[in-house]
Formats: sequence, structure tokens, C-alpha cells
Amino acid sequence: MSGNNTTTFTYGSELQGRGEPTATDILVGSFMFTVSFAAVVLGLLNLYLIRKMEIFHNAFGWFWASRTVAEIFSNFSHVVYSAPITIMQLTDVPMVFGMTVAMIGYICGVGGCVLHQIVSMNRCIAVALPFDYKRIFSPKNAKIIIFWSWIFVLFLTSFFFVVPCSMLGYSPKFYQYSFMACSSEPERDHSIVSTVLNRACLALCWITVSTDLITLYHIIKFKRKTKFNSQNATFNRDVRFFKQTTIQNITMIMATTMIVVANNNVQVGSTLVHLLGFSTLHITHVNNAYSGPVETVKTIPYF
Repeated sequence: MSGNNTTTFTYGSELQGRGEPTATDILVGSFMFTVSFAAVVLGLLNLYLIRKMEIFHNAFGWFWASRTVAEIFSNFSHVVYSAPITIMQLTDVPMVFGMTVAMIGYICGVGGCVLHQIVSMNRCIAVALPFDYKRIFSPKNAKIIIFWSWIFVLFLTSFFFVVPCSMLGYSPKFYQYSFMACSSEPERDHSIVSTVLNRACLALCWITVSTDLITLYHIIKFKRKTKFNSQNATFNRDVRFFKQTTIQNITMIMATTMIVVANNNVQVGSTLVHLLGFSTLHITHVNNAYSGPVETVKTIPYF
């Protein structure tokens, strides 16, 4: 029995389709394509507005643009690969495609998680230390922060290639980035690297909540200590940006929580758990794109 399992084991079989798509496959794939395509379009619109609107010509705009680019790459990979392969359920796709999509997703996902905390910290300092803000988040410093953030992310995700039996790939059968077993009887059913990164991202989201609470405290403190003037454009802008990042943090916590539960494991829970973890992240990207510069446009009469 053991010998038979060894001879029939195929590395990367998790990344192949089931052959014949079911109604659920078509529904999930269509949903994935629609939401990912919307996220790409809104993301591109965000980049256009960030460049066009002077209000975003600052560190906040740089951070937001960097995270948006990551989300565009991630969602574009779903538009051209994950969604179509889910709908078609092909069984002869080179596994390098599924692995590449998973690596793009994790690099962009972890990068988005890190930049989300940076954006939140940016808003906190803007409200709590307004006179030091331009010095702390100068254009030069903003670019340095972005550069080293992505270097750090690439370093973290490189462990997928270092730690034995930790690789992931997109699975059209399970609608998620799935752990690729290294043998017919693997020692574990999950990737150590993705497990650590998933939980670290969730922890970072909760740290962001703490940062947002500090920001909220300073907003309330400012209003109580001064005769708040609704025409204070700078403060109003900072409060508006704070609201946007707070809403985004709620959806990101929901997404990362479901991803932690699923943990890229094809054995854990049901298809619903895998689907919720993956689809919630797509919805988060749409929300991030819409609640940024796109939402801000509605508050600017002259635009």
C-alpha cells in the first residue's frame, strides 16, 4: 500500500483542476474574475487620481500608491490565471504557473499588510505631531521607507524557497493558495512559512488597530482643547484619511482571520472556509481601492 502511494504520488497535484468544472467552480471563478477585474480598474484609477490630485502629493500618497500597485499586480494575476483556471478546471497546467501566482499573491499581500501599518502610522503622526510630520515623512524618507519595506518583504517571502516543503500554489479545486505536499505521506499538512506570515500579518493588523485608537484619541483631544473650526482643511483631510484607513483595517482583519483559519491547508475545514479566506481578500482590495482617492474625489467640490 505504501509502495503504491509512493509510485502514484505527483508533486503539485494540488494545483491541477478536477477535469470537469462544476457549477460551483464556474460561479466562484466568475466571481473571482469580476471582483479582481474591478479591483484592477479601481486601482489604476487610484494611481491616476494620486498623480492628478495635489492632496496626495505627499508621503501618504506615496505609501498609498505603493500598496495600490501591489494590489493591482495581485488581482491582475487572478484575472489572467486564477479565475480562468478555476472556471475551466484544466488538469495539465504547468505547476510553475500556480506557484508563480501564489508567490505574487504572498509578496503583494505581505507588502500590503506592512504598508497598511505604515499608512496608519502616517495618519497617527499627522494628527498627533502635526508640526513634526513633514520632517518625519519628508519625500526622501517616504521613498526610503517604501524601498526598505519591499526589501524586507522579499526577504521574508524568500523563505518559501529556503524552508523545505513549504511551497504554495494556486489550487483551482480549493479556491486558494494551497500547500504543496512533498510526498504521499508528508510530515505536515501546512507550510511553515505561510503559517508564520499569515499570523504575523494578522498580528500586524491588530497593531494597526492600536495605532488607529491612538489617532482617534488625539482627534478627540484636539477637538476638546480647541474651538474646532470646520474650515480647518488640513485637519479635516487628516480625519478623512483616518476614517478611510480605519475602515480598511476592519476588512483586512476579516480577510487575514479567514486566511489564518484556512492556513493554505486542503484538509482544514470545508470549501467554504477556503473560499471565504480568498474571496474576503479580493473584496478587501476593492474596498481599499474605492475608499482611497476615489472616495476622496466626492468630498472635493472643484474636482
